[in-house]
Amino acid sequence: MKGLHDNKFGHVVKVILYLLNSKNSPTVSEIIEETGIPSSTFYYTLKKALEEAGWVEFRVNPDRTITAHLTQKGRKVAEALATIEDILKEAGVV
Repeated sequence: MKGLHDNKFGHVVKVILYLLNSKNSPTVSEIIEETGIPSSTFYYTLKKALEEAGWVEFRVNPDRTITAHLTQKGRKVAEALATIEDILKEAGVV
C-alpha cells in the first residue's frame, strides 16, 4: 500500500503550501523543481485538478512561462492546511 506521500493528495498539499509560502507567483517549472513532483504527474493530473477545484489559476506570460496564482478559495484551503502542516509532515505527506 502506498503511503500518503505517494498519492495525489500529497502532491496537491505540497503545491498549495508552496504557493502560500511563495513571495512571488512562481512558474510551473519552479514549482516542479521545489516540490520534487515529477513534471509528468504535474502536467497530467495536478494542474487540471487544481484548476478544476478552483484553487489555482495558471497564467501564460508573454515570455511563454506559466505562473501559478492561488485563488481566494485556494488561499483559504492553503491557510487551513498550514495550520496542520506539522501533522502532515509527521504523516509523510509533505
